[in-house]
Amino acid sequence: MGLYALRRLMLAIPTLFLVALFSFILMRLTPGDVILAQIGASNPQGIGNIDPVRLAEIKRSLGLYGTVPEQFARWLFGVLRGDFGESWLTGHHTLADFTDRMFPTLELGVLATAFSVMLGVTVGTLSSLYRGAWVDQVGRGLSILALSTPNFFLGVLVIIGMSRAFHVTPPTGVSTPWNDPIGNIGQFLAPALVLAAASAGTTARLTRTSMLEVLRQDYIRTAHSKGLATRVVIVRHAMRNALLPVVTVVGAQLTLIIAGSVVVEQIFNIRGVGQLTISALFNRDYVQLQTNVFLFAIAIVTGNLLVDLSYGWIDPRVRYS
Repeated sequence: MGLYALRRLMLAIPTLFLVALFSFILMRLTPGDVILAQIGASNPQGIGNIDPVRLAEIKRSLGLYGTVPEQFARWLFGVLRGDFGESWLTGHHTLADFTDRMFPTLELGVLATAFSVMLGVTVGTLSSLYRGAWVDQVGRGLSILALSTPNFFLGVLVIIGMSRAFHVTPPTGVSTPWNDPIGNIGQFLAPALVLAAASAGTTARLTRTSMLEVLRQDYIRTAHSKGLATRVVIVRHAMRNALLPVVTVVGAQLTLIIAGSVVVEQIFNIRGVGQLTISALFNRDYVQLQTNVFLFAIAIVTGNLLVDLSYGWIDPRVRYS
């Protein structure tokens, strides 16, 4: 397993390099002028009326001097030294701003992943055990509905429903679990469920399909013939073997959960990395945006590696050779 993990880490290096390269290029191809975005309010007539010396100073302060490959090389070598650069908008170190906003996003992602797995596996298992019954029909309908509803639309519906039914709106700021655990749960419950909805629908459908396949196997009939309780057969034999493809999909959905947090945080007014990313995008703060994208890529690569390593625990037959 150690050699397999080392190989995966070595493969992650070119993956992260390509992510950094393409994100850097795409940001430079975005319409509009970065310098005007920074000083446009004070000089609406354009760059042509700015003193050339002042313009050169602005470009140097923003790191925009030299060719695009040179700018990318400077940023990349800075990342290797642990220096991700300074935000064009706030002047703070982008890594510091990211870490300051990281905990709400991390809590939201963990809760969304947990809800996705628990709801998806539960609904999918019940649908497979009661195939063709009303439980199966309701479970499949809810899965399709969750898959078909965009998280931004579902989030708006939840906010409208909460405000109409309970006269509650998303609070400003973030309640930490160690200072206000009840307020923290109340703040993150709705956005986590909204973020988990689509992933839970996919997990439920895949769990149902995988469980139906496993329940047809001979060893399941043998376990029943030995007199084992149905609960023991389902939990110890059927579910453990059926979860391997489900875990694979959950790993792939980490990307959707991280990307969805950008929208959900904006809707529910959560001051996390997702909201920071939206702010950086609207203000053309490309250094902060590059930092966020690169660190998101590291999180996704790490999550997928942990998911792959969990295969051996779920199914002892899996070998990492």
